[in-house]
Amino acid sequence: MGLIADVLLIAGALGAALYCMILARRIKSLSRLDTGLGGAISALSKQVDEIQASVKTATQASGASMKDLIEVTGRAEIAAGRLELLLSTVHERGQPPKPVKLDRSEEPEPLKDMEEPLLNAIEDEKDFGARAELLSALQQVMTAVNR
Repeated sequence: MGLIADVLLIAGALGAALYCMILARRIKSLSRLDTGLGGAISALSKQVDEIQASVKTATQASGASMKDLIEVTGRAEIAAGRLELLLSTVHERGQPPKPVKLDRSEEPEPLKDMEEPLLNAIEDEKDFGARAELLSALQQVMTAVNR
């Protein structure tokens, strides 16, 4: 009976040694950097770095685009305010503004119908400072519209 117990003990020890060797090989293959789990982790780390760089670039580009958009919107609001001022000046002078055609295929230059009455209103202005301000506002509106 002691002999059978010794044989079973040796067989169990050999089985455990074989199991440990197989586990050691699997752990080695997982820890390799070129294949296995280590390779997957390093590839994911590189991808995370690339994504962070592209997100940073996209954030900078969107910030620049947002600044440009804010600037253009501000210029458009200023131009609209000046155009309203010019139209109210023409209206106060008693000259009704001519309707503006919105079909750009027939009329190559925008606000062509409005330019002459506005220039006449500017010429009729007695105050030279107001005349210069109205003329510069008209020029800025025309350049903003032509863009």
